Amino acid sequence: MGGKKVVCVDRMASLCTAWGAMFLVALSGVMDAQALAADDREKRSAEVLQELVPSADGPGCAAAVGKRGVVVWEAGRGKADLATGRAITSKTVFDMASNSKQFTADAILLLAGRHQLALNDLLSDFLDNPPAWTRNVTLGDLMRHTSGIPDYQDLLEAKGIKLTDPAGQQDSIAAILASQPEDPPGKRFSYSNSNYILLAHVVERVIGKPFPAFLQQEFFTPLHLRMTLAPAVDVPGKAKSYDEKDGSFTPNSSPWKQYGDGSVQTTPGEFVRWADNYRTGRIGGTQLLTEVTEGAVSVGDVLRRRGIEEGRYGAGMLLLPDKSLVHRGDWEQFHSTFKVSPDRNTAVTVVCNADAPDHFRAANQLLDIWTK
Repeated sequence: MGGKKVVCVDRMASLCTAWGAMFLVALSGVMDAQALAADDREKRSAEVLQELVPSADGPGCAAAVGKRGVVVWEAGRGKADLATGRAITSKTVFDMASNSKQFTADAILLLAGRHQLALNDLLSDFLDNPPAWTRNVTLGDLMRHTSGIPDYQDLLEAKGIKLTDPAGQQDSIAAILASQPEDPPGKRFSYSNSNYILLAHVVERVIGKPFPAFLQQEFFTPLHLRMTLAPAVDVPGKAKSYDEKDGSFTPNSSPWKQYGDGSVQTTPGEFVRWADNYRTGRIGGTQLLTEVTEGAVSVGDVLRRRGIEEGRYGAGMLLLPDKSLVHRGDWEQFHSTFKVSPDRNTAVTVVCNADAPDHFRAANQLLDIWTK
């Protein structure tokens, strides 16, 4: 750290020397205070993680905090694999579940910015032999969960397909198109994973290549993010997720292979690095940043039971009253919370591989520590 140079003349040398010494002491005190503040944040963050995961012997969580695209704190606690004893660290990979939706929404916004589609385009425009109801559903309805379409998970299970049975993207799309909206399109918010399955399909129809490859080309590679869209794949370094019953843990995994609504695999640290795009607009520019929240619809009290306060749903993200962005993800027994501060300078990600911890509360605590 640079400081001001103290210049003395002979007749005031003793006074100047004394002043210079006082200046250096004061400067040292400021630097010590800054170091202590940083150490305090790290200590308090570690305490949040320890409270979230009291025992390091079972499944646990990893967390990271980013400042303007730089990871300033990250840690893990608990076991990534109970059979081998492998610990959760800052490098452990998790399935980010529904936190993946923001990439799908941003892919749609990116194509809209290139005039390859529009949010008021009808779903039927991107389907072969479209059902009649798809002529009333827009891409904007899908993105903001106002299509009224039932969730494909419920539809597949109603057909007798369990989470332990194989089911892929086309199985899900077929089940969705064979159904009927439960509400008139555009009338009210109703969260449904089907919307984002269909948006991924729309992207594939427009660009003529697999959706995972598009995300890699347009988002992950340009931003140097160690992320992959890989449904039902055992990615190297990935944690296993666990069901808990009476203190015992059993692995939870499903062969379902859907994408668009989930399946991004990465670490919390990489996710807070991605968050800086909400500040810089490096991918998509200011137009994409504006459209992330433009036209966001009220969710009422739909998400209160999930620990999320009232807000408005935009492009794969929930906009809270204080202007922060947040989303949660739940798949198998991976549970994540991703939050970006109102000024977009700070982001937090907390991910767990079992159901018990209150990761949403922990994310809020970490954001408070690093923004106040």
